[in-house]
Amino acid sequence: MRRARGFTLLELLIAIAIFALLGLATYRMLTGVLRTDSVTLNHELQLRELVRAIAAFERDLLQVTARPVRDPFGDFLPALRGEADEVAAVELSRAGWRNPLGRNRASLQRVRWQLSGEQWQRRYWNVLDQAQDSQPQVQQALDGVTAMHLRYLDGDGSWLDSWPPAGTTGEAQLTGLPRAVELVLEHRRYGELRRLLPLPDVRPEGVAQASEAQSPDEPEDSGEVLEP
Repeated sequence: MRRARGFTLLELLIAIAIFALLGLATYRMLTGVLRTDSVTLNHELQLRELVRAIAAFERDLLQVTARPVRDPFGDFLPALRGEADEVAAVELSRAGWRNPLGRNRASLQRVRWQLSGEQWQRRYWNVLDQAQDSQPQVQQALDGVTAMHLRYLDGDGSWLDSWPPAGTTGEAQLTGLPRAVELVLEHRRYGELRRLLPLPDVRPEGVAQASEAQSPDEPEDSGEVLEP
């Protein structure tokens, strides 16, 4: 009678070792694919955040309107005000504030872009002419911004670090708008980002024009969606 032969112990050990090596290689390959997918997804989210923030800034500038406003003390502020202090900022009146709920408020909006730490923020008010208790709503537009610089092109083709130009008075100071705005952001990931935005020709509105009906106590949507 023929004897039935099985695998020897050495053959079993060799087979187990081969399967272990194959399993380890497959695991490492799967881990690498998952890690690459995670990095790619994170990079995509950061890029979308950057594009969304720049697009919101551009929309505000392109919808600027020559409508001065009053501060909480009753003094007039220019339709567009560019500050060149230690932290650059730009504040402006813009049109096109959507009102899908048909609330009793203005169709114009006062917004401010500034840097707070490393957060590039968009701030907006629910009213144009502010009262003492008017507080801005804050939107975090972009993280990781280490510096922001703004320049304004006047009618003579000169670049200014602030707006309105020094020496202007009266209605020209309140309703005058630059021909273009240059934005430079320094980002930890993307380095220097530069945008040059030509502004539209806007007919100035009267300084003493009454603001449209508003309801300052009601929370409002900002008109720009910065969050996914």
